[in-house]
Amino acid sequence: MSRKSLVTAGLLATALTAALAPSAQAVTPTITRAEYDKVKLGSTVATLHSVAGRGACKKSADDSFPGYTVKTYSCKGNKAYSNADFTYAGGKLSFKSQGGLDGKKSNGKMTKAKYNKIKKGKTTAQMHSIAGKGVCVRVADAQTKGIKTAVYECTQARTYGAASFLLTNGKVDTRSQAGLR
Repeated sequence: MSRKSLVTAGLLATALTAALAPSAQAVTPTITRAEYDKVKLGSTVATLHSVAGRGACKKSADDSFPGYTVKTYSCKGNKAYSNADFTYAGGKLSFKSQGGLDGKKSNGKMTKAKYNKIKKGKTTAQMHSIAGKGVCVRVADAQTKGIKTAVYECTQARTYGAASFLLTNGKVDTRSQAGLR
């Protein structure tokens, strides 16, 4: 092989390697459900950044009152259309909420008969027992000062009906439905 052929082959190999190598794309930091759960009420902003990583959560509000500050951090979730918010009052986490971090979808087997059995005061376990496995999925939750709320969505695939349940401290507090048969 001539010297020119060797140089050409080397250049072609280098160009081919560069063309086939994965391109470096900017990765947007996100927060997962597991990371969200690790950030406990009473923790600091440093804990949030330590758990979720710097850049996953950005300050979205900053208010000051005499001797008191309130800061809110908003985070992009790792699932499609998911997010989390953390509100710090006086430097300590006092409220947190998330939507869509679980990334689950209802299996579409909700019915009006099931909905009618899930009355106010039923527990989360009772709701799941009545509706069936995979029917009602948590789509959002929030926590502040001893109060935990969760929103569950349950769909009916055949006629496109849906039910929603808001649970406070593990019990159905509010419910609504549209189009269930």
